[in-house]
Amino acid sequence: MFNKKVRWGIAGLGKIAQRFVKDLTQQVENGELYAVAARDQLRADMFADEYGCQISHGSYLALAQDPNVDVVYIATIHPFHKSMVELFLKHGKHVLVEKPAFTNVEDWDEMSLLAEENGLLLVEAMKSMAFPAYQALRQFIQENNVKIDSIEAAFGNLHEFDTKEQIFNPDLCGGATLDVGVYALWLYVDLCQLTKNTVVKPSVTHIKDNAKSEVDENVELVFGGEINGRICASITRDLKREAVIKGPDLEIIIHEKWWNPTTINISYNGKKHIIASPVRGGGFEYEIEHVSSLILNEQYQSDVMPAETSRKVISIMESSLVENGFQHLVRTIEKGKTNPAIN
Repeated sequence: MFNKKVRWGIAGLGKIAQRFVKDLTQQVENGELYAVAARDQLRADMFADEYGCQISHGSYLALAQDPNVDVVYIATIHPFHKSMVELFLKHGKHVLVEKPAFTNVEDWDEMSLLAEENGLLLVEAMKSMAFPAYQALRQFIQENNVKIDSIEAAFGNLHEFDTKEQIFNPDLCGGATLDVGVYALWLYVDLCQLTKNTVVKPSVTHIKDNAKSEVDENVELVFGGEINGRICASITRDLKREAVIKGPDLEIIIHEKWWNPTTINISYNGKKHIIASPVRGGGFEYEIEHVSSLILNEQYQSDVMPAETSRKVISIMESSLVENGFQHLVRTIEKGKTNPAIN
């Protein structure tokens, strides 16, 4: 048992926050749910009642000003992440921000500097990196000095076209790249960095399934260089759910829903290996435990969800969108518009 628990605040109380809080309250020993916040007090009260939380705030500013909150998990949609992260960092809170952390590198650099200046932790919530099975795979690759030649991964689900939904709304930074492509890009970049291989600029192909769509519905990013990569993402098609990693006498398969890795088969130098690590809860518990541990140990950089990987992935997403005519997807919300962080 831990002698101290990190006190978590939750900003934004949608579906992903519900999944996060279930794991925080049921699966984590070094962290506790302390406060929740929404722009509506009634909604915050109802969420708090459901999950046994004593403190609920009707504004994000009130959460930021709560002196008992150690770290805030930001679960709002990504166009609002910049203002939210800035608010909490300026009030002395560590931040775990849901993926994609930001839609452009400028925001990442500005907020990273703010976190550093204030001695605070800023981490992008890429939970797949924290799964024990994936960490065991990284260890296998390192210990055996495994050479990787190619990585193929995709994330795609069929959705009916509806401009009222965030994923199809350009003003809310919808589209496949930011919504789900971020997962596979993280896998590719992380393994490149693990094996000390350079990530080169990818070639990018977009396919539109709905003629009236203004977002990137289907995207394929193909990387050359030292490790070939084929990264696909879709919000209109179901895509393959296995990730395949290959090299000299090597094949690694991360099985069903590879972004929640629990079973990994490795064939290497004629030998078979299996990594099997079922999750305890919904899968959020590992990133929560990791961030809580960093805070308790006064460590303000993550080696599981590294800042340099976040920055590289954001850079790839931003350039691929801008260069393909999706500039409206990657700009920070204009000053003067409603700021969800203070309203």
